Amino acid sequence: MNKLLLLLSFLLLSAASFAQTGKDTIVYNLPVVNGHLLYADSINVKGRSAAQLDTAAKHWFLGYFKNYRLLKLADKKDTANFIFSEALLEYYLTPGLVPIKFFAIITLQIDCRNSNYNYKIYNIYFRPKSDFLNSVGYQNDPDYLISIYKQKHLGFGTSVVVDRKQIRNYLGHMNIEVRKCITSLNKAMAN
Repeated sequence: MNKLLLLLSFLLLSAASFAQTGKDTIVYNLPVVNGHLLYADSINVKGRSAAQLDTAAKHWFLGYFKNYRLLKLADKKDTANFIFSEALLEYYLTPGLVPIKFFAIITLQIDCRNSNYNYKIYNIYFRPKSDFLNSVGYQNDPDYLISIYKQKHLGFGTSVVVDRKQIRNYLGHMNIEVRKCITSLNKAMAN
């Protein structure tokens, strides 16, 4: 009887550990560079000039984002064929029983060259639309959430008010929205 109980508990622990690693891939597969979330790539588009790619990027940008703020880089002398902006992604997340509207503020750079464009999405912060939920002290920095998620123990008495499941939920939905944005950009630039 003891052997059967020991075997059964070993199988349950093994199954639980495999289930956890599947969930962890959401956070561990995010593109983190030097502790910061950074979505970046360089895409080749044969036969398209820098001006054509810039026109396509600006057309996509104005059609994709409802809310944005254009920025300027101090060290960038030639701003032709270049987009640098803060923009707002909107999506719904269900941290409890009711879907809540969330905003993700991103910094977006698109640099167009002949037959090539580079994009970067970084400085991401997200928050619920509800002012009440924000007044409770909601954590909005994905870099911080990723760093505490990767700690062995979240610990008692710390300022952490979310658990790993909530962190996966917040980061997973934010990641989906950023990836949708990137997919839309790449499709627009290819056409």
